[in-house]
Amino acid sequence: MAQPIIDLKDITVTFHNDQQVLPAVQDVNLAIDSGDVYGIIGYSGAGKSTLVRVINLLQAPTEGRVVVNDQALQDLSPAKLRQARRQVGMIFQHFNLMGSRTVLGNVIYPLLGQKISKQERQAKALRLLKLVGLEAYAQAYPSKLSGGQKQRVAIARALITDPKVLISDEATSALDPKTTASILSLLQRLNQELGLTIVLITHEMQVIKSICHHVAVMEDGQIIERGPVAQVFTAPQEALTLDFVEAATNVRAAIKRITRTIRLSELAANQELIAFKFIGQATKHGVISQLSQEFKVDVNILFANIDQIDGQNVGDMIAVITGDLAAFNPAVAKMASEGVHAQVIDEQVVKGLSD
Repeated sequence: MAQPIIDLKDITVTFHNDQQVLPAVQDVNLAIDSGDVYGIIGYSGAGKSTLVRVINLLQAPTEGRVVVNDQALQDLSPAKLRQARRQVGMIFQHFNLMGSRTVLGNVIYPLLGQKISKQERQAKALRLLKLVGLEAYAQAYPSKLSGGQKQRVAIARALITDPKVLISDEATSALDPKTTASILSLLQRLNQELGLTIVLITHEMQVIKSICHHVAVMEDGQIIERGPVAQVFTAPQEALTLDFVEAATNVRAAIKRITRTIRLSELAANQELIAFKFIGQATKHGVISQLSQEFKVDVNILFANIDQIDGQNVGDMIAVITGDLAAFNPAVAKMASEGVHAQVIDEQVVKGLSD
């Protein structure tokens, strides 16, 4: 079995402030395989940014071991550690570009002081600017660039040392949705074309589902859930994970909107408001249509959406079902193994969405 490119073992990070002990990360184990796109999601203060800074020892752990590229980083000399850090590039929310340097100068900067000629540095930087679609802006200054262009410069700069790992710490949080999509598409292409391992930190599940293969959910300094994105997305086990998923699919917003106009207490005895989820092949068949004909129920569709998560189709539908519910509901429940899941939306569910 191949050794993971990143292996964090029993990581704890504790800060001290005015004689207070502040645990930022608590006993976290995380292994990331080479070539993966691994998302770490959590709200502000969850510890995700602290955890990823441990990957290249920008933040030394209070306890635990850090192994990257088969090197135990804590065992390295300062000179060897500096060399090892070149294998881990980082991009950030606010780009961290130097306004006094041109785009080319910003990309070249990490190579200054290395034994490489000026011509070689420039040629390499221009190749990377072409890769990120900014070759024509080499002599421009950051102040003349859009947010998306600045982030592309930051990505090119992060790649100049030929890293095997790229850490994206909330790198799309300051960007509009269209620009965010273009940056995520670029990161996906870099992963595929360069074999680059990407660790993506975010508080948005929409970002995770766009390009990640695996995800870890953090809360209060701990990983509370992890796994393949499609698995976590379609069957979340923790309340926080469900919160992220529902926000990304717009299902939560749809239920709130629907129940403001349709009072559950006014539904007839033979009516229910039901949220359906369809996974994989179930999205390609008219399952509910077939069942409605078989059990003679009416289906009033109020919301429907289909998405693709790490290559797997996932669909959502909210509908009022009218008819023989005693026969219809058990029939739907039996189809769980085929990728069809249903939840009756009652007053308790609606209350939970508002808490």
